[in-house]
Amino acid sequence: MARTESRHVVRVGDLSLVCHVRGRGPRCVAHPAGPGMHWEYLRMPLAERDHTMIYVEPAGTGASGSLPGGAAYDLDTYVSHLDAVVRAFADEPVFVLGHGHGGFITQSYVAGRPDGVAGLILYATGPVADAQMLAQARWNLHRDAVEDVHDEESATRRLRGVLPSHFAHYREREAEFAPVVAAVRCWPRPASDFAAVDLRGRLASITVPTLILAGARDVVFGPEAAAALRAGVPGARVAIFEDSGRFAHLEEPQRFAHLLREFTG
Repeated sequence: MARTESRHVVRVGDLSLVCHVRGRGPRCVAHPAGPGMHWEYLRMPLAERDHTMIYVEPAGTGASGSLPGGAAYDLDTYVSHLDAVVRAFADEPVFVLGHGHGGFITQSYVAGRPDGVAGLILYATGPVADAQMLAQARWNLHRDAVEDVHDEESATRRLRGVLPSHFAHYREREAEFAPVVAAVRCWPRPASDFAAVDLRGRLASITVPTLILAGARDVVFGPEAAAALRAGVPGARVAIFEDSGRFAHLEEPQRFAHLLREFTG
């Protein structure tokens, strides 16, 4: 089977959402972290050997449209956008993968709309983003800033300064990871709309097969967050990456791709 490589636009009313389709095999819609992060850091070349990965550019990032003035980049908005993307590709079974903040979106989506979703992959995420986590995220975005972060350039610079600390062995493997950090981009409006989330009461409504992936050295959503998800989602499986922080698809890519293939096969 030939690999697919294309750009697909999904319309949600007047808004355009850009999706990048790569690979071959079972379809997997991948929602990046953030909010406000570009999709490219989540690229999984090894997974594309066995899956058609559909990488979403969320609203307000990259080539996707921005919300009109006054509209909030909130969880309900992201869920409705994800629903439109899944429906656009739902002539075949679709798996859904959410990384970080993308995991909140996919949890909420699948809890409310299980039809058409073949399985859920919750990656480096958890069921709760509390006030302390939000304060840390906003400090990371604005730290050492003389002025407020209002534009893509300054938001991107702050994010690139923070990301190395989210790898387990960044300094030892800097030649591998530095290009990823140097290429990442961030848009401040979606990031500034990040609000507290507590989905623990909805986890029991997730009835599709679920795989939870976490890095042992993830300082935000590590094994404890994975255990909280496992306790709430019926029948969920957990895999821990002992040599990874928040980016196991980069830090342990072969095992990551193997686990996805095993889960979706």
